[in-house]
Amino acid sequence: GRENAPLMAQNASKKWNRPELVLCSPAKRAIQTSEFFKEEWWKEANNKICSELYEGSPSIILDLLSSVADEIHSVVAVFHNPNITILTNLLAQQSISNVPTCGVVTLELPLLQWRKLEVGSCSLVDYDYPKKNS
Repeated sequence: GRENAPLMAQNASKKWNRPELVLCSPAKRAIQTSEFFKEEWWKEANNKICSELYEGSPSIILDLLSSVADEIHSVVAVFHNPNITILTNLLAQQSISNVPTCGVVTLELPLLQWRKLEVGSCSLVDYDYPKKNS
């Protein structure tokens, strides 16, 4: 992850505007990854450590994301597998076998109402990962 994070952060910063909110797992590796991305992409975003992203099941993480205020239009969540892969597949009705370390999945919720986040409510806009760039 440490070798790939700077490149993945650069790629994300070229494709996407700065997120308004960053939710990060309290795990050391997630925080380190978040710091790489923060330097390159979201220098001034509101950062929040959320224990649900470390300890929670996919349904608990979905509840966390559903509770985001509707005034927030872009959120980045830095957390762990298997939940990243499970949530991507559920929310966007995909069949990705594994989102690798430092993988970046971009989903879009068309209604921009976080409380309406549910299975199949998002579309997969982009999926980037280190080996795709080598």
